Amino acid sequence: MNIVITGMKHCGKSTHGNALAEHLKYRFRDTDDMLTDLYREQTGKRLSPRDIFRDEGESFFRNLEVEVIKQLASGNNDGDENKVIALGGGLPANDAVTPWLEKLGFFVYLKVSPEIIFKRIMARGLPPFLDPARPYESFNELYKQREQYYLRLANLVVEIDHEMPLKAADKLIIDRIEEALNERQHIR
Repeated sequence: MNIVITGMKHCGKSTHGNALAEHLKYRFRDTDDMLTDLYREQTGKRLSPRDIFRDEGESFFRNLEVEVIKQLASGNNDGDENKVIALGGGLPANDAVTPWLEKLGFFVYLKVSPEIIFKRIMARGLPPFLDPARPYESFNELYKQREQYYLRLANLVVEIDHEMPLKAADKLIIDRIEEALNERQHIR
């Protein structure tokens, strides 16, 4: 079974997802990397997801997300192997991916406080999805909106304390997921 990690941008999906995949001996897939690769295939240019969103617009970006999720849901290029999949922060809010998203696997929402996420996001400069006149307020609105999607998908919510060392956070996430999956096996 695939394990799908979701949560806000900069909550640690890729970092913790890689550790989880290594622990489980699963393949790791990051939809942001897949989106970047798909964009490069289509245009010949290599841009980050943030730059694709800024340069091409939200509609173009969301359509790329649909293609990436269709690839993952159909297992293209992955065979039948189990995967840990890190979803881009806004991907669960893209209603066009819903029919495929729900088929991906066991969903884990990594919850980090909005204050910490905002600091991490702003460390790279103001992203195009925030209102420059009111960046913190627009971020909080976005956080509240997206959290509804994360919670709706989540089979498990793991809250991460930002002061927790990385290895301790990895262990917490791995332990919580293994507990949840073991309980799920016993119920069946």
